[in-house]
Amino acid sequence: MGGNLVVHSAKEHYRQIFNRRTTGEVRTLAHIKRFLECLGGDVAFKSALSENVDNPRSVTARYGIEVDPMLPLWHSSYRKFYREPECASWPLAVTWREYMDEMVCHRDILRDQGNMSVASPRFHAWRERQMRRCDDVLGTSAESITHPVIAFELSEGCTGGCWFCGLSAGQFKGYFEYSKEHAHLWRGVAAAVPNSSRKSRSGGLAWNRHSNVD
Repeated sequence: MGGNLVVHSAKEHYRQIFNRRTTGEVRTLAHIKRFLECLGGDVAFKSALSENVDNPRSVTARYGIEVDPMLPLWHSSYRKFYREPECASWPLAVTWREYMDEMVCHRDILRDQGNMSVASPRFHAWRERQMRRCDDVLGTSAESITHPVIAFELSEGCTGGCWFCGLSAGQFKGYFEYSKEHAHLWRGVAAAVPNSSRKSRSGGLAWNRHSNVD
């Protein structure tokens, strides 16, 4: 896995990330992702892993995670090797690094495809100011924001309640259920999006909700 991709659009780039991998490789990525989720969100898992550094597979097996722990991804004594040639000793760590590099590239494509300098110069100038403001206030974490030119919220409130929410989302009150009537309304909304916004190729459904879409 890895290598350069021919980029035509964010959509095509995203498809290539997975289409060029086998089913087994995608499954491996899913298990690595699960490992990192447990590491970050399950105190018992993290504690057990720390107590079984010499035999971490005994811990991951109990959680149904079918990959050997990749030390450069989590162990403080090995993180320094993550971007170094020595990381080759942990092939799955390299696998994850290559995947994440491609996802970061996809993120940057999404941001760049929001360029509106021709379609709407005034909006483009405003968006550029917001991007610079975030860079100044948020530092390196601002890189994770793609600044889509338009987004649609299909729920009211959020089920997560994260204290750090940048949207100050309220408590979840419901979502826009699918029905023929709602489908017709949604198609009308999508069709009414100004042509200049569609030209940007940068937009999506709002993130003001919490759900597992794996």
